Amino acid sequence: MNLPEEESRGLNGEEKRPSYELTLDQLVQLEAIYEHCPHPDDTKEDQIAKELGLELEQIKHWFQNKRKTKISQPESEAPTKEETSLANPQTEVAEIIKVANLAMAELLKLVTINEPLWTESSYGVEHVLVREKYANMFPRVDSFSRPHTHEESSKYYKVVRMKARQLVEMLLHSDQWANLFPTIVSKSGTVKLIGVGSMDKQNAVLQVVYEEMHSLSPLVPSRKLLFLRCCQQIGNGTWAIAHVSIDSIDGHVHDFPVRRLPSGCMIYQMNEEFSMVHWIEHVKINDKMETKLDRDLTHNNAVYGAQRWLCALHRMCERFFCTTISNVPPETSQKVMNAFNARMAAMKLSNRMIRSFFEIVYMLRREGFLQSYDEKNYDLKTSLRKNTEPEMPQGIIATAITCIRFPVPPQDIFTLLGEGRKRPKWDLLTCFLPMSEISRFTAGGNHVSIMRTQNDTESNVMIFQDSYTDPLGSYVVYAPISTKNAIMITNGGNSMVSILPSGFLISEDNRAVVKSSKKPRGSLLTMAYQFLICCDEESIQDEHKEIIGRIVVSTLQKITNSLNISED
Repeated sequence: MNLPEEESRGLNGEEKRPSYELTLDQLVQLEAIYEHCPHPDDTKEDQIAKELGLELEQIKHWFQNKRKTKISQPESEAPTKEETSLANPQTEVAEIIKVANLAMAELLKLVTINEPLWTESSYGVEHVLVREKYANMFPRVDSFSRPHTHEESSKYYKVVRMKARQLVEMLLHSDQWANLFPTIVSKSGTVKLIGVGSMDKQNAVLQVVYEEMHSLSPLVPSRKLLFLRCCQQIGNGTWAIAHVSIDSIDGHVHDFPVRRLPSGCMIYQMNEEFSMVHWIEHVKINDKMETKLDRDLTHNNAVYGAQRWLCALHRMCERFFCTTISNVPPETSQKVMNAFNARMAAMKLSNRMIRSFFEIVYMLRREGFLQSYDEKNYDLKTSLRKNTEPEMPQGIIATAITCIRFPVPPQDIFTLLGEGRKRPKWDLLTCFLPMSEISRFTAGGNHVSIMRTQNDTESNVMIFQDSYTDPLGSYVVYAPISTKNAIMITNGGNSMVSILPSGFLISEDNRAVVKSSKKPRGSLLTMAYQFLICCDEESIQDEHKEIIGRIVVSTLQKITNSLNISED
């Protein structure tokens, strides 16, 4: 994966040089050989190639590049760090290995040491670093240490239903992180593989990864990171995955306002079914790139902290487990999807719907952040786009998103939006008729269901919905689905049906923690709504944006009334 075009600028416009993929063990051994034999002859090079399991051409190429970095020159003509990295990729690789080793060593200490390095946070179940203790234990010269910066740190652990080795293998697929963590990761991919080895080796994998993260509220800006991901097997059934930011790769310098200090996770195999995961997040943020609202909403780690990552990981593991068991104890209700094929089809459709929904939210975020978020003023972002992808209805799609604050707890909103019997109170799709579930299943806090209006056998439209909640946030995502496709899903048929999701993101308004107020803690509700316009591209008018805007405002007003919120 390459970095996005706007994030990938070379120093002099040169194309990236091809690089050989070497394991960390091979690189370390080559460095050691070079120290006492910088000019091996053909016989020696052939011997080295055989011992390390490499091609002779790889050995020749590595030593040639290495010798170039050692050519003496006057100090005044010494290249800059960026120039050295661009001209001598082996120097950059050696520096990357050094950074990765230091990050791994720090992560192991952060995981194993509790007090006095960590202390309980004042706002949740996580632990946070004691800054003075951390600075004494890990002194460093940090170029990112500026007057207008602050740190966020968090430590959390959780038991998940997956074998440790399988979990590690999944977490090392950077290109799949956006699918594994759709509620956190907008975009992720491997920029470069530095070391590729066996999972059973001590030094297994070293990757350079690019990642964009988002919160459950569009009021909070996304975060972009370029970092190393290093995996090591620490012991029998125990792995560590370390993350740490880097400034450049292949001579391309990147200056992001968020920098990840040594972080990551430790994974322990507990038994045949469960693993224990310790997760640490530690970042430094440039305050000049954030507003006071951003800091108020993110100050307690609920947005990007360790607990949120592990809640998402737990949810993911439970969903995977649901797709691996073929025999489910039958329940008394005929509405439960007991058939394996039916659960698989519904799960695949749900995964695709959730991912598509967050992609839409991310797309609209890039057009600018919402500024107004109270009950009376809606800052509405709208868009019209032509869709040709087979996974969604083809044609012109109108989309709108907004975020407002409600002075009620998040659970009250989730209950109203997630329960089918309360849906007629706010959903225009129901025509205000009572709704009932015709099929459902639950996995890891997710409730996936298919609903239809009661006593309406003539309607050809049902609603497919996935709802989820944990202590840090909730979502309710849904889409209209034809009766034919709904029956096909419940019978375990093809899940690749066209679907156009809408939904809600619910998070706590953390500003209530910051400000000394006697008012009850409120919630932030994000609504994203979509519908297909039955017209050609030439017929698109601004009135279509007005129509979807009125639908969103009307829906929010009905939600306000249902929650008995006064508009005074």
